[in-house]
Amino acid sequence: MSLRHRAHRVVYVPLDDRPCNAKFPRLLARMVDFELVMPPLDLLGGPGQQSQPTRIAEWLLEPRGRIDCAILSLDMLAYGGLVESRTMQVAPETALGRLDVLSRLREQLGEAAIYAFNVIMRLSITADSPQTARYWDAVRRWSELRYRVEELGEERLRDRLREVREEIPDHVLNEYTAARERNHRVNMRAVDETAAHHIDFLALTQEDAAEFGPHRDEQERLLDRVASHNIEDRVALYPGTDEAAMTLLARFIHRHMLKTPRVHVIYSSEEAADRIAPFEDRPVRETVEAHVAAAGAQLAADDKDSDIVLAVSAPAEGRREDYERGAARDRRRRQVRGLLERAAEISPRRVVLCDVAFPNGADEALMRELRHSDLQLHRLLSFAAWNTAGNSIGSALAHGTLRLIALQDKGAFDLAQLLADISPMRYLELLNSLIDSERAHVEFLFGRFVDDWLYQSRVRPEVTQEVVDLLEASVFDLAGSYRQIERMVAQELGAAASDLWSDHFLAQETVQIGVEQSRSSLVLDALEETRVRLPWRRLFEVDLDFKFGLELVPGGE
Repeated sequence: MSLRHRAHRVVYVPLDDRPCNAKFPRLLARMVDFELVMPPLDLLGGPGQQSQPTRIAEWLLEPRGRIDCAILSLDMLAYGGLVESRTMQVAPETALGRLDVLSRLREQLGEAAIYAFNVIMRLSITADSPQTARYWDAVRRWSELRYRVEELGEERLRDRLREVREEIPDHVLNEYTAARERNHRVNMRAVDETAAHHIDFLALTQEDAAEFGPHRDEQERLLDRVASHNIEDRVALYPGTDEAAMTLLARFIHRHMLKTPRVHVIYSSEEAADRIAPFEDRPVRETVEAHVAAAGAQLAADDKDSDIVLAVSAPAEGRREDYERGAARDRRRRQVRGLLERAAEISPRRVVLCDVAFPNGADEALMRELRHSDLQLHRLLSFAAWNTAGNSIGSALAHGTLRLIALQDKGAFDLAQLLADISPMRYLELLNSLIDSERAHVEFLFGRFVDDWLYQSRVRPEVTQEVVDLLEASVFDLAGSYRQIERMVAQELGAAASDLWSDHFLAQETVQIGVEQSRSSLVLDALEETRVRLPWRRLFEVDLDFKFGLELVPGGE
């Protein structure tokens, strides 16, 4: 039974089947009691299995009753996913032709919203083996150097450009440049589809990039095309990729429910906010502002006029290792401690914490200070510290803003008990929906700490060392060692997750339900199970499932 006056359904075509694309948006939808309808997972492909974009397009056009919104990965529809978009397995004409499904979908959905996202290609190829990893670095350096020499006229770098070019086989570079050209044509077509109202809102997300590179010209041409169509209000271009579906889901729900959350941003350092994070092309302050707008929220200069406090641990200078000891570590701790103290002083229960100090995992200094701060982990609206700055910022904002709506749903439920005569059956139905929303929120929030901190910053580096040194396996493809390494990760990560739950989540009240004498608390009980998988048979990401108790306890704080 829906919390709302009717069921709300969103059709969703993900970028691929990784958890960040197939699982995270589903958890967010559950938080606000929206139904997310996805293609069968076997159509999305994965390791050793080809995706089937033609069949996905057919699935997309199947009649399925009332739909409120469609959120579409154009990379999946055009090429078959993100990894496939970096190769020339799909010819330009085929990729462009596959986007004809958009006009047919518009005709079928009528006035329902259609949101789409498409990636502006990264500055290199896919690193899926030791050999391609070597070329990955060379192609990236070539892309940056070529732009600086050919476009910016930095002749002093020409000899270096020539040296790097000699490191790359012709076939590798030819496929990379051909894929860039094809993908740019597809992105241009996406802008035209938006102008034709086959897409209501388009997010062009810049994958792994740098300050310089061919993406700069591509972005300018795309923005010129947007301006020529006079659709600047319906197209956004910003750093990110794997968080895009979550951002668009939040944007649609905000629009649909007439919500515009106001976000007050504080940084660990104003100087650091003007740094360009690794794998991005602009200062993190600009990335934050773009993600706030893309999610359908607004910036608030005054914290008293805001719904959310977005606390950003901004990019640090240098590497993680530079802050492991001594004066640098102490300075780092003081800086992040100041950020957390400011956030707690403003409002400890409406904080979104986003850690982009370093890519691919949380900063140990921040996590140490967080565990001893006035900000309780289980009370945060959201947390993120994964992959790139854009990934973390976008997912943290989507989760945090939708958590607000979930809490407002709880408030409306409480008010209804005072103003209306709710039957016992209806009361139980609504209560079950609220409890499921709370479960989804806790699972996502706890999962971010386990994944972004415990796995990415602790377990993964340790296991990677063992894989390379002891098992002599490739971190890109675990092959025959896959099951053994998965068990190793599950054992270490499961134990660490259990300790984290016991220290910061067990027996904690997540929310109160009801009013006056009927008030009850939802309280977290034991973490019964942590299931861990390596879904792509590599160490870059984990898939987590948690089984935990959530008890309705009479009374409240």
